[in-house]
Amino acid sequence: MNILIHKCWIDNAEGVATFPLYDPVTYAMGGYQQYRPSRTKSRNNDPRLGKYYSFYSKNHKLAVWGLESWKFSNTLFLTEGIFDAARITEVGHSAIAVIGNNPKPLTEWLWMIRQSRRVVAVCDPDAAGQKLAKFGTVSHTMKCGTDLGDAPQSYVEDLVHRYK
Repeated sequence: MNILIHKCWIDNAEGVATFPLYDPVTYAMGGYQQYRPSRTKSRNNDPRLGKYYSFYSKNHKLAVWGLESWKFSNTLFLTEGIFDAARITEVGHSAIAVIGNNPKPLTEWLWMIRQSRRVVAVCDPDAAGQKLAKFGTVSHTMKCGTDLGDAPQSYVEDLVHRYK
């Protein structure tokens, strides 16, 4: 599966990748997340200092990454981060990243989605990761490492095969 369906802007001079986030109801761009691999995960008010910086438009309280994969499969995988969802779309399945572990603003939308398709919450094996579990039809807690983005390819393939 070609993951080039996803949009991303790279600024090599600044060392930043910017990923657009879309409102799952209107499909309008509702924000963005920036990733700076050379930075630390510490939270800063200055978006240029941290590894991740997320911005949400005041007009869009809902914003996720990965809607381009919506029609890949009947099962929708729900992940915390973009790189986790990318691993799933890379093997041909639908995945969205909710940009965090507590997608409370998405509760109503996810409830509607669960009426017609299976939603698998892929959770990190920590207390924070377990918050995401209640938003899926079923949940899967990572057993290999702490993050799907770092898991071996065989683990990702087994995961999607188990829940498809």
